[in-house]
Amino acid sequence: MSALLLPLLAVIGGFLVLSFSADRLIASAATLARHFGLSIVFIGMTIVAFGTSAPELLVSAVAAANGADGLSVGNAIGSNIINTGLVLGICALVTPLMISRRFLKREFPILLLVMTYAALVLMGGTLGWPQGLALLGAMIAYGVYLGRSHNSDEELEVEFLTIGKARALAETGLMLVLLLSSSQVMVWGSVELARAFGVSELVIGLTVIAFGTSLPELAAAVAGVRRGLYDMTLATVVGSNIFNLLGVLAFPGLIGDGMTLPEPVLARDVPAMFALTLIPGLFFVLARYRHGRAPYVPMNRLAGLLLLLGFAGYMGLLTLEVMAGM
Repeated sequence: MSALLLPLLAVIGGFLVLSFSADRLIASAATLARHFGLSIVFIGMTIVAFGTSAPELLVSAVAAANGADGLSVGNAIGSNIINTGLVLGICALVTPLMISRRFLKREFPILLLVMTYAALVLMGGTLGWPQGLALLGAMIAYGVYLGRSHNSDEELEVEFLTIGKARALAETGLMLVLLLSSSQVMVWGSVELARAFGVSELVIGLTVIAFGTSLPELAAAVAGVRRGLYDMTLATVVGSNIFNLLGVLAFPGLIGDGMTLPEPVLARDVPAMFALTLIPGLFFVLARYRHGRAPYVPMNRLAGLLLLLGFAGYMGLLTLEVMAGM
């Protein structure tokens, strides 16, 4: 029993630190946006989104360096499926997300364009340095676009402006480190508890690890919803997904010796990623016509429920295929 105490404390303590750091990260990032004259969408799609994707980047880099290229590809695409189906689904189920029409007209189509571009790059079934350079080049171009197209035009709550620039910058960095560290502590504790109760490594990989690498995105997104920063919530998911496809996915091609993609990647995983992304897209289109020229359109709880059901269906299919191959 004593052997379970440390993992249990890791899960509980990790969750508490995760919740606190995510909430403070969103607050300090919003303050930082105002101090530097940047939009909260820009901060959400860069500092928050790229920062919370650090676990995926680390896993892909280590996997590619050790020749486990399939893990790198699965990590990038699988994280996008979790971000859209699970993270965005939970956020929309908690409360309807009021998203600015301008964000939907600019950023959401770019996500669809990036997904299509990445799928075309991978369509040949190989991932080597030409494909890696193509993805990385698009990542650089996207970064330039972000820097030139966003400025500060949101009215932030008074509480976000109560700390100075230096403190906001330091707090953003510190909370990001705490967010990533606490998620890893929580994953470690969960894995140890699962092993202690006889859960197989396969099930741990399909559940705890897959969920664990998306914990930072989930925590940051939920914190954004709690503070009413819906655009930052969606920006975190969209920015993280774009970074995974263009940045994380480039690593196997640039670091490794080139690889042939596993057949299920293009036949199962990429279509699932598109299908889940199109669910909120469809709701946004319908809401646009329903609400006319209103500056904000809702992503309601039905959309969140459909995302969660779609994610559960994908995970169920994946589990059945793995079990059938055992």
